Amino acid sequence: MVTRLLIPAFALSLSACAPEPETVFLRPDIPPELLEPEPISDREARTVRELAILATEHLTSAQNANAKIEAIARAVQGPGA
Repeated sequence: MVTRLLIPAFALSLSACAPEPETVFLRPDIPPELLEPEPISDREARTVRELAILATEHLTSAQNANAKIEAIARAVQGPGA
């Protein structure tokens, strides 16, 4: 009869001794070049040709910025996400 009372008490005392799990937050490894702003051309377009070049430069800057955002998202989400 006494052992029936001691077994649950013993189990409870052992479970109370377990250390609390420690939460560790890891910073994702993001290369510094991904955090640099993408340059945008400030040239003035005087002809249609120069306007086309300027539009191409702006498109390239936007595409590079989007690629950086996607790379950062992959780094933050981690593998398997």
